[in-house]
Amino acid sequence: MTQLDPARDLRCDPRQVLVLGDSVVEEELAWSFRQLGFDVTHLRTAEIDAEDMQQRYPSLTVAGAGVDPEVLKELEERAGSIVSPSVGAQELCSSREGVRATATDSLGLPTLRCEFVRSPEELEEAALRLGLPVVVKPGRSSEGQGQTVLRNEEELHAEVTTAWETALEVDPEGPVVVERFIEFDFELTILAARSVDPATGELATWFCEPIGTRHEGGRLVEAWQPAVLSEAAAGNARSIAARITGALGGQGLYAVEMFVAGDDVYFSDARPRPSLDGLLTRATQRLNQCSLHARAVIGLPIDATLVSPGAMVLVEGAAPSVAGLAKAMSVAETGVRFVDGAAVVTSTGESAQEARDRATLAASRL
Repeated sequence: MTQLDPARDLRCDPRQVLVLGDSVVEEELAWSFRQLGFDVTHLRTAEIDAEDMQQRYPSLTVAGAGVDPEVLKELEERAGSIVSPSVGAQELCSSREGVRATATDSLGLPTLRCEFVRSPEELEEAALRLGLPVVVKPGRSSEGQGQTVLRNEEELHAEVTTAWETALEVDPEGPVVVERFIEFDFELTILAARSVDPATGELATWFCEPIGTRHEGGRLVEAWQPAVLSEAAAGNARSIAARITGALGGQGLYAVEMFVAGDDVYFSDARPRPSLDGLLTRATQRLNQCSLHARAVIGLPIDATLVSPGAMVLVEGAAPSVAGLAKAMSVAETGVRFVDGAAVVTSTGESAQEARDRATLAASRL
């Protein structure tokens, strides 16, 4: 178990935290550490310079998506910084191939059949072996970007090159993933926080209520919490989340993505950090995902309590206007903010369905 121990390297300033990454998630994460009394430096990916960072000697480094694992290794080995959850987890989760091998080969988790290919010709052959329809994905986690669904042989032959190039736009080095597509009920994210249990002094895992998600064209468009699952599916989902986060190790918040089809749950992906769909927790939980991540990496007590059912709708390219905001915010228990070129509409309600209806209505008024 890795705990924040300033004495492990006297060069480290025990109040220094370095947050790396470009998205609103890293901005909120930096704020969460500041609220806990830490001196936080937040650098965007373009600003990262390994030599410069080594001079900062942060006691703790927390990385978002797109940060080169080699930079994190340098910080850990040469500057004595603790990388959380761990360099190994960051490196493994940066590749779908690595995390899928861990899930399937090491843990035996239920997953959808897939192959990793390195040319359009291999992509076409893999799709025919797996059976259509298939989903073509970038080789690294991408928040849904760069994905293409090929539903039949006609689409496969006509769009194989486009699907290949679309995936490479997100991850130019590849490989590209070809995954069997199934008709599922919905997609699911379990946020799992690994921290020190104050009652035992041992590492433990806390689970947030499951978040249901819906994507269009590979992009997240809706999330709601709690997602309604059968008792069997809920147990399967927590078991998958516990096993994959236990294998990845370290302390922090993991976002574990799955597909739900009745009582069956299939592992899809895992990220060693807060996620886009987890932005919903600002409205639904006592502690949002970034507060949980900050607490967990330090080893503080965790509270994953849901205080209200809620839902979130993302509207890409929505232009802010006072008139539109006024109409949207007139919906009960609803707020709107703009994040990375999208309007994020969040609503709460007596049930997740009521919150979904409110968020959908408000989004239509923007």
